[in-house]
Amino acid sequence: MPSSAETGWPESLQPLHAQVAAAAAQEAVALSAGWREDFARWVRGASLEERTRAQATAWERLSPGERSPGEVLFLLSSCSELLWPYAEPPPGLLRQLLARQREAVAMLREAGDPEGAERLQRETDASLSTVLTRYLKRHPDALLSLVRGVPCTFDGRALRFQDAVDVDLKQVLGAGPKSVGLLEQLRSLLPDTREEGRDRLSEFIRTRAARIPWREASEVLGERLFALATSPDGRGGMRGFLACYPNGRKEPDWCSRAGLLLARTVEVGGPPAVVENLCELLTLFDSPPVDGLRGALGALVQSDFETAADLGHARFVLDHCQGTMRKKEPALALALLWLEERLFRAAVRRGAPEAFERRTRARARLESLPGFEHLVWLAEECAEVWPRFRTSARPGLDGLVAWRAEVTQRMGKKPVLRKAAIEFLLWCAPDEASSEAELAALALVRTATDRRLVRKMLEHPSPKARFRARSLQSWLQAGAGQGRTPAPVEATEPATLTASLRHLHATRAVPVGGRTWLRDRDLEDLLVGAVGRVEADVASRHPERFREETAELVAGLLEGVRSELERIHADLGSLLAQGRASPLSLTMTVHRQPPRAPEAGVEVAFIVSVEREGFVRTRRVVRMPVAKLEQRGEGQWLPTFRLGRERLDALLSRTEAAFCLFLVPAFVRAECWVVPARLARALMETQGALAGVPREAAQGVSRPLAQWLVYDVLGLWVGDERPDVVDAARAEDTGADFVVDLTVR
Repeated sequence: MPSSAETGWPESLQPLHAQVAAAAAQEAVALSAGWREDFARWVRGASLEERTRAQATAWERLSPGERSPGEVLFLLSSCSELLWPYAEPPPGLLRQLLARQREAVAMLREAGDPEGAERLQRETDASLSTVLTRYLKRHPDALLSLVRGVPCTFDGRALRFQDAVDVDLKQVLGAGPKSVGLLEQLRSLLPDTREEGRDRLSEFIRTRAARIPWREASEVLGERLFALATSPDGRGGMRGFLACYPNGRKEPDWCSRAGLLLARTVEVGGPPAVVENLCELLTLFDSPPVDGLRGALGALVQSDFETAADLGHARFVLDHCQGTMRKKEPALALALLWLEERLFRAAVRRGAPEAFERRTRARARLESLPGFEHLVWLAEECAEVWPRFRTSARPGLDGLVAWRAEVTQRMGKKPVLRKAAIEFLLWCAPDEASSEAELAALALVRTATDRRLVRKMLEHPSPKARFRARSLQSWLQAGAGQGRTPAPVEATEPATLTASLRHLHATRAVPVGGRTWLRDRDLEDLLVGAVGRVEADVASRHPERFREETAELVAGLLEGVRSELERIHADLGSLLAQGRASPLSLTMTVHRQPPRAPEAGVEVAFIVSVEREGFVRTRRVVRMPVAKLEQRGEGQWLPTFRLGRERLDALLSRTEAAFCLFLVPAFVRAECWVVPARLARALMETQGALAGVPREAAQGVSRPLAQWLVYDVLGLWVGDERPDVVDAARAEDTGADFVVDLTVR
C-alpha cells in the first residue's frame, strides 16, 4: 500500500490516516469512535483548500482497488464529512459507496463481529443518504450520474436505492423551471424502477410538472423531446415523455416543429429511424387545434419526388399516415391519393416494378369513402396540371377556366366533396398555381358550412393554407360566394394599396371569374418580382461597377425600375378582358436634379401621389441617402459604408420618413439593402462610428429594396405628407439628387 504522503491527503490529516491504514480488522470497530472524534476536530479547524484536497483524495481511495480494513471503515464512517458537494459530483458515486459498504460489512462478519456489521450497515445507510441528498441539492442534474447502475423503488415520497439509501425528492426538487432537469432524470429512471414504485413515480412527475408554469417550461421540455425524436434509439422514450407532460400533446409549436423536422429529414434523406420517430411523434399530439396527421402529410406536400435520391422515406410516411388515418376524413384521403399519384408517377419514371401494385393497394384501402371516384379524379388532375405551371407548357387562360368549371361541377355536388376539395386546394396547391386553386376553392363555397370551413382553415397546421384561407375570408366577408351582390361601399379613401384593390373587387369593378380576374396579390407579386429583378442585376454587377460614381449607379437602378413598371402596365392590359381598363394604374418618372457638392452625397426622394377621380387624395415623400460598398483590395470589401452621422442627423431633423439605401454585392442574396435612417444612426452610435455604418449590422436589419418599395412605400403609404417637406425634396438647395414620382390612379 502506498504511504500517506503518496495518497494526497492534507498534511494535517496524514497522521490520522496513518493510524487508520495500520489498524487490523479486529481493532477497526473499537478504534473507529476515536477516529471520528479526531476527524471532527480536524474538520472544525481545516481550511477550504484542505477540505477540498481531502474530498478529492477520499473519492480516489473509494474507487476500486485494494484498501486496508481500517481505511475502508474510516472512509465509510466519515463520508458525510469527506464528500462535500463543492465540486462536480463524481460519476457512479452511490455504486462505489455501496460496494465499499458491502466490503466493510463482510470484513466485520468474517472477523466475528456481526453486531458491529449491523451497526455499520445502519450508520452508513444514513450517511450515504445524507451524501446523496447533499449532492442532489447542489447538482440536481447529476442524479443519473450519481446513481447509475443501482436499482431503486419509490414510495410516493422518497427514492430508495437497494432498499436502504433514501432520497427525499421534496428536499432536492427546486421550484418552477429549475425542477425540470431533475424531473427529466426521474423520468429516465422509470425503466429501472421496480414495478411496485414505477406508477407512483410517474404520477409524482406528472403532479410536479403540472405545478410548473407551462410557458416557462415548454422551451426546455421541447428541446428534450426533440432530442429523443432525432435520436435513432429515442422512440421508446417519446411516448413516456408525453405521458409525464400531457400539456405537450396540445402544444401547437411542438407539432409544427415535428412536421418541419420530418419534412427536412425526408428532403435530405436522413436516418430511417428518425423518420419513424417523427411520424410516431406526430400521432401523439391531440387535435384540434393541432393535427399531427396533417403535419406528417404536410412534410410531403412540398417534396419533389422527381429529384429525391430515394423514395423510401416518402413511402414510409404515406404508409404510416394511411395506417393511422381516422375515418370520415375525405380531405386527408384526397391529399393522400394525390401524394400517392405523384409517388406513382415518379416511381414509374424510375422503372420501379412495384409502382402499379402500390397505387392499387393504396386506392383499395380508401374506395369505401363517399365520392371516391371524384376524389381519385381530382388527385389525378392536380398531379397532371399543377407541375405544368413550372414549365413552358403552362396552361392557357381558357383552359384554366374550363378546368376550374369542371372541378366545381364534379366536387360541388355533395358537402363532403366540397369540404375535401376546399382544404385540399388551399393546402396542397404549389405557389405557382395558387391563383387557380384559390379561385376553384372560392367557387366551391356555397353554404354557411362551407364558409365555416374556410374560417376553420385559419387554424390549419400549414402556414400556406392559413394564408390562402385569409385571402378567401376577405372575399367572403365582402359578400363573394354568398349568392348576392355586396352592398354599395362608401367611397372612402382605402388605407393601403391592398385595400384599394379589395375595394374594387367588392364593388364588382372587376368581376370574379374568367379573364377579368385580377387579384391584389397577383399585382403585388408582379411588382416585387420586377423590382427584385432590377436590384438583383445591380447587386450581381456591383463588383464590376463599384468604382463608378454613386450617382451613376443610382441612375441605372432607377431607370431599370421605371422600365419594368412600364412593362408591367402593358402586361396588366393583356390579363384583362378586351376593352376593359386596368383597375389600377401605376406610373413612375425620374427627375435628376442639378449636381451638388460631392461631399453632400447622393440622395433619392420617392414622392407617392394617389389620385382618384381626377384629383389628388394624398401625396407623401420618403427621402433616402445612398451609400455604396467599396473594396479595400482585390476581393476585400470594406467593413463599413461611408455615411456621415452629421448627414443623417440633418436629414432626420427635417423628416422621420428617411431610409438608407446600401448598394452591395450579392453576399447572401442578390439584393440592395434598405435600413431606416434612425436605425442606421443608432448602429453608428452603438459602434462609436462617426462616418460609417457597419456592414454586418446593416445586413442583419435590412430589407430588400423590392419588398420595401412595394409593401412599405406603396402598400403602407410610408412617407411624410407635410407639403413643405414634399416641396423641400424638389428644391435645388435642400432637395434630393433624384426625385422619383410614383403616381397611383
